[in-house]
Amino acid sequence: MAEQTGPTDRAAAFDELTRALQASSVESDVFVDVFARTHGLGRNDLNAIMWIAVSDEAGRPITAGELAARLGLGAPATTSLIDRLQDAGHVERIRDPRDRRRITLSMNDTALEMAREFFQPLGRRMAEAVVDLPTEDLVVAAAVIRRMTGAIVASREAARGERSTGARAPEAR
Repeated sequence: MAEQTGPTDRAAAFDELTRALQASSVESDVFVDVFARTHGLGRNDLNAIMWIAVSDEAGRPITAGELAARLGLGAPATTSLIDRLQDAGHVERIRDPRDRRRITLSMNDTALEMAREFFQPLGRRMAEAVVDLPTEDLVVAAAVIRRMTGAIVASREAARGERSTGARAPEAR
């Protein structure tokens, strides 16, 4: 086990974890925005590219409808976004050979290579940052991050539901 350097009180440790994840999220957003500006992309464009690439990697191509749901966009906005990414040469629409009505999205090799060139140095630096940590610590950290991400997704979906129904969260007093 790695040596203990943080707080020993559970509440303090949770606060430290939350602040660390918030800082990581913000720094990650800023880093990704550098990539976006360099390549003339917006935030939804980048998020779409990420979901399309992850789906490609998993061997389960994503449809426009699935992408719209993940991004929280309507059909017209999603179509416009896909058109923009396709015109820029980042993605392509692929007709399903088993169901000609079904269209999936796939990353172009040039877009994947462009992303690799930008993001691989980050991956190397991240690996260097944890080289001295035991594998068990990395497994636990990954589990914690997945759980925290699940809480973020649940909160996002709840907020979307409130927004679509017009419901409001109780006001603070």
